[in-house]
Amino acid sequence: MGRSAVLRGHRAGVTSLAAGWGSRSSMLLSGSDDQTCRLWDTRTSKAVRCIRGFSDEITAVELAGDHSIVAASGSSIYIYDQRAMNVVSQASEAASLFSNKDQGEVQALSARGDFIAYVDENGRLGVFDITDNPPSATPVDGHDALAGCVCIHPELPVIASGGFDRQVILWDMASETKARSFIAESCDTCDDPAKSFNPPFAYALDFAPEDSLQLVSGHADGSLVCLSDETVLRWSECHGYSISAVRFVSAKPEILATASLDCTLALWDAESILYPDVEAQSSAVTVVGDKPRQLALVELSTKPDTLAASETTPVIYTDEGCDIIAYTIS
Repeated sequence: MGRSAVLRGHRAGVTSLAAGWGSRSSMLLSGSDDQTCRLWDTRTSKAVRCIRGFSDEITAVELAGDHSIVAASGSSIYIYDQRAMNVVSQASEAASLFSNKDQGEVQALSARGDFIAYVDENGRLGVFDITDNPPSATPVDGHDALAGCVCIHPELPVIASGGFDRQVILWDMASETKARSFIAESCDTCDDPAKSFNPPFAYALDFAPEDSLQLVSGHADGSLVCLSDETVLRWSECHGYSISAVRFVSAKPEILATASLDCTLALWDAESILYPDVEAQSSAVTVVGDKPRQLALVELSTKPDTLAASETTPVIYTDEGCDIIAYTIS
């Protein structure tokens, strides 16, 4: 895995990345603490659109539907039609706006088709259709603390969310009710003080790119957890500090990428996580002694917050300060 491109333009840390698919597979969307969003053409590493004028930093971005750009800032979610945008647009020019003002700041987004799922600082989950104007949602209580990550299954009507209550929850997308959950417990046997005093908050998650119900979550103590139909497996020694992002590599689905606040980017053999040769307990979290099979490890100069993976090429993107770095997987 080697660095292949640098995308420069943001003036503060990059907080969120989303890769395009289909006709927009060469696009990458970014959000930043500089209160802007930028749409990049990854073939040239140049920004082709910029949205300015947000009153808060950008906490999450997504590319939704055929032409929509979605950005969360504060308690609002802004939806733009890419076809109607200028090269530089203002936040106020959104085609539609979803307000979560009475519920709290939006922390994360996930898109599938025209649907957006979001979670907020009060642990609630909401889902809405971007084609509705104005979009509306009825958020439901789920987490007992801030919910920081959310993911819609690519095929099944299931949503996953993770929070600072250490819970990972699976939701039935149609009824928006809880289908299953687990709580990640602290590792009592860990010798690393940084991990011992850092509870395993659920920071990131991603569904395996197949029809089965398999989910991998990254936690604040550096552990990875795999939730499958009947079992929950946990590897406690994957990173030296919090895992900030987890992403299956779309063009190489046999690889899982993780970014960590220990300033590393790692690639893992997904099969060793999804189908490990261990005897799992069906009613409890099974702690796996050995690490999953690690394929590559890259040291970064700053702590990364986010990851995105190209749909068509074996490239992953992460943040390094104000810049976005592309890494090509050989």
